[in-house]
Amino acid sequence: MACTVTVNGRALPCKDSLGGIKKIWVAAWSDSMWDAVASGEIPDSAAALTLKDYDMHKNTGSFTQTVNASIENGTIYYSQVVSCVFSKEIAADIGGFQDLIKGRLAIVVQDVNDNYFVMGHTRGCEVSAGTVESGTALGDFNGLRYEFMAEESIAAPFLDSTGANLTFTAS
Repeated sequence: MACTVTVNGRALPCKDSLGGIKKIWVAAWSDSMWDAVASGEIPDSAAALTLKDYDMHKNTGSFTQTVNASIENGTIYYSQVVSCVFSKEIAADIGGFQDLIKGRLAIVVQDVNDNYFVMGHTRGCEVSAGTVESGTALGDFNGLRYEFMAEESIAAPFLDSTGANLTFTAS
């Protein structure tokens, strides 16, 4: 069967966007938790969903989506990785992050332009790397660094953060 390709083109947009992420929003993963993607956006969660925030200092976190294509196998998928830096190691982090990194998660990335992206919208997200650091010198980083990853057939869709079933709760 032949593949239909649509070519729309793209005009040069205004120079009004910035790089970086503000925070991630996290909930426990469950199958079919998101509404279907329509025009690159998820309008809401399928049922009531409360997401907790994980704040980071500015200029410390990033969200990267990599296109992985195999010409030989005829496959394309997206690797989605959010790199998080949480400064100042505290006792509550030991239990909280230990529990968090054990399971599959739903992660919404909020960028500095206040766009919300749903990582792993059909398969969830899992921790792929991390460190707990004390630093060496007085001015060195002290805290936790984690990377969460997802693999999906499409890039992370935008999320309409005003969905009726969504509750964003600050820590």
